Amino acid sequence: MTESNYNHLITPNIVRDSIYPPFLGMIYFALKDSNFQIRFTHVNQPYKMSEDPHKHDFDEVFAFVPCTEDLKAYDAESEIYIGDSGEKIIINQTCTVHIPAGLVHCPIIHKRVGTPFFFVNCPITREYSAYIGEEKVDYPVNKEILPDWRP
Repeated sequence: MTESNYNHLITPNIVRDSIYPPFLGMIYFALKDSNFQIRFTHVNQPYKMSEDPHKHDFDEVFAFVPCTEDLKAYDAESEIYIGDSGEKIIINQTCTVHIPAGLVHCPIIHKRVGTPFFFVNCPITREYSAYIGEEKVDYPVNKEILPDWRP
């Protein structure tokens, strides 16, 4: 990078080990002193993400974006289970999914991957906790993987 008066606005070293093996890495950034986080996981094979059904005190947005020049060329299929009854939603196109605060969601299962895609998770919070049933838990964020975690 070139030297600039604005270099303080650039955050390098945003690649972390993935919290979802077998994927090798994820992009993670949390804006200090704000309610903004973003996490990109490069999905290149079918995989069931490990979270149990849970809900949060904050909104969350998921994005499904193909790793292709044509951002409409989504060639994969994922399932998201939403609501107290675990209604299955099938994702098979480029889209975002808004998870309002208090809405039970998960698991997320990437069933078919024709073309790799980014699963992007944007929790609108500074703290990442969850309710599993009625129990509030500090959600498992590995501080070695995400050393910039700011609860």
